[in-house]
Amino acid sequence: MLLLTQAPDPPPEDGDDIVASTRAAIAAGFVRVQLPPGADHRGDLLAPLRALATRARPELAVWVGTIPEASTYRAVHAALRERGVVMVNDPEQHLELMEFDRAYARLAGLTPTSAVVTRPEQAEDAAALVGLPAFVKGAVLSRKHLGWSHCVAATVPELRERIAALLRSPFHARGRVIVRTLAPLRHHTVAATDIPIGREYRVFLHRGEPLAHGYYWPYFHSQMSLGAGEEAAVLACAREAAARLSAPLVSLDIGQLEDGRWIVIEAGDPQFAGLSFIAPGPLWRRLAARLAAEERALA
Repeated sequence: MLLLTQAPDPPPEDGDDIVASTRAAIAAGFVRVQLPPGADHRGDLLAPLRALATRARPELAVWVGTIPEASTYRAVHAALRERGVVMVNDPEQHLELMEFDRAYARLAGLTPTSAVVTRPEQAEDAAALVGLPAFVKGAVLSRKHLGWSHCVAATVPELRERIAALLRSPFHARGRVIVRTLAPLRHHTVAATDIPIGREYRVFLHRGEPLAHGYYWPYFHSQMSLGAGEEAAVLACAREAAARLSAPLVSLDIGQLEDGRWIVIEAGDPQFAGLSFIAPGPLWRRLAARLAAEERALA
């Protein structure tokens, strides 16, 4: 099993999630393939892959790094396939996870009603479908790190402004904006940016089986722990969502509504997802065991 990593080599003692996952994956038995840290230039990323020897039998690979452009992911996938290496998620599966509009139809009923728009002039139609206030995000990422006012619109003019701002950022939107019904999430407080800090949990799954889960937000508080029944409900919601998606390796953010029900907030590719409160060691040991079994089956 190969690990394509953009963590610095050697990794710093106190690094980010990419560093933590890299350390854990190597300890679990993955073989490191060093990619340029932070790079997203196709030539930079492909150079180390061209140096790989062609495998005598299929080998699986996982990438840990920054979110690549769709064309970059395809190029990396193709370069590896030429050498007998298969990425855990193929390019279409990767995009289904990273671009929410690709996953939405499969997740309908498990996630808030959403509209996909490509122009600010579509704001009124989107508002009519999902209601106001609405949550607004790019196909790939939201701007919630900037605060509530950057990702929520209470009026149609505000919605036009949010859509236009996202469309100016290809990194977030890739030309599409998702306008969503603002779900009444259970929360205990709000951040300094006015974002509600809800009961939201990240779950990593491989072929529908949970590998690990942890509290999403980087805050400690009395409401972050799950009771046994709540944990079962979170994992059941994640399993149902993962079963509807085509990718083998999936990240799902599951949040609790004020009425106690659990919904899917977001899907993602774990190769480029933060760990949240997930311990990397057990996560990567479980994934390594499952991928090793798949490699034996491919041989």
